[in-house]
Amino acid sequence: MSYISEKVAYLDGLADGLSLKDDATGKVLRGVIDTLGAIAEALEEQDESIDDLSDCVDGIYDELDDIESMLDDDYDGDLDEDDFIEVVCPNCGETVYFDEDMIDSDDGLICPNCNVTIELDIPGIEDGEEIED
Repeated sequence: MSYISEKVAYLDGLADGLSLKDDATGKVLRGVIDTLGAIAEALEEQDESIDDLSDCVDGIYDELDDIESMLDDDYDGDLDEDDFIEVVCPNCGETVYFDEDMIDSDDGLICPNCNVTIELDIPGIEDGEEIED
């Protein structure tokens, strides 16, 4: 029982001790105490919901930390710059990087910023030729 619920129960006990008659004042006082009781119950339910959400968010943070540590373990900090080709998108002007597997793909290169297909003009390679490693 929360502090507010205890206070409402105390007021309810005081009202019972006054032996209020069914006059207008007694009815109003009883209505106010009943309303306060309903508000106290709603607040307790909200507190429980907030606690549940807080537990869920904590769980999500823990899972994200686990994922981040797995990614950090897989990443050794050394990217071989020879494995990537820097391309300036002719449509949006952003510099993007593609690895060799993406360049050899039949799907073509698609700019991740504007989703436009990028045509590569690599000197010394004619249309349809494979890129040699």
